Amino acid sequence: LVLLDIMMPEMDGFEVARRMREHPNSENTPVIFVTAMTSDDARMKGLDLGAVDFITKPINPEALKHRVRNFMRYVQLRKNLQADYDGMVEVAQLREHVEHIARHDIKGPLAGVLGLLQGLIDEDSVEPRQLEQLKLAEETTLQVLNMINLSSELFKIETECFQLRAAPVAIGDLLRRIATIDRSSFSGKNLTISVDTDVPVGEEMPRVLGDAMLCYSLFQNLLKNACEAAPDGSKVSIRLFDDSPLRIVIENQGVVPLAIRKNFFDKFVTSGKPGGTGLGTYSAKLLTQAQGGSIALNVSDITNTTTVT
Repeated sequence: LVLLDIMMPEMDGFEVARRMREHPNSENTPVIFVTAMTSDDARMKGLDLGAVDFITKPINPEALKHRVRNFMRYVQLRKNLQADYDGMVEVAQLREHVEHIARHDIKGPLAGVLGLLQGLIDEDSVEPRQLEQLKLAEETTLQVLNMINLSSELFKIETECFQLRAAPVAIGDLLRRIATIDRSSFSGKNLTISVDTDVPVGEEMPRVLGDAMLCYSLFQNLLKNACEAAPDGSKVSIRLFDDSPLRIVIENQGVVPLAIRKNFFDKFVTSGKPGGTGLGTYSAKLLTQAQGGSIALNVSDITNTTTVT
């Protein structure tokens, strides 16, 4: 702590304080001005230079000692708080490092299991009852991978550490798989979930360059959101348009509440969903943009529909 007079020969206290703030060893050192100057201008100039107090002469030495002692106690409390915060940051970074390793180690075997399951599902010799069980196992595996993706990849995207390793993705097959899963998940609502395309029958479906698991996470979140919002017995449609760029449109009956339309894709934005986290559409936006795409919401109060493109 520096007790600093203002009116001094050659260099005044204001200049001393200014130079202290420019020096790395003293830029955070607290300064208390002790001076006979009492004008508001002098006081404001001192505060602008970062003074923590401004004491006018004549001074009472005992009172000044108490003020200094109390302020130094405050400085020590701040140091203790900073040390506690630094410790918390270190622990959080260590935990994130361990979780990153665990997520990475879990994703490999799960992806292998998923590949085996999808291979068995495509076999012609599988009986209907076995096929149903295999699809249930596939759904569970995809849900676990989805949760891992949302926790690990979103963190990388948010911290600008994500690197896309793009590969061709059979997007039509992926959308149909997600639709099949959600027909089962939302069977109690009697929804009609359709997947359509403008690609002529017999022609090869287009592929997209991206990450298959990120695509799964993104469209599963969007379709789940649409199914949750759709009234019982209504239709949810997924349409794939072979344009440049390729477009995927998800539409459901029911409109997004007016209060959240402008920030529909923001973090923690949710409405009318008990236990909703508000991360589904936010993660869909990040996962879309991370793969070089864009996402948009359109709400029609006239037709009572919500569309995500």
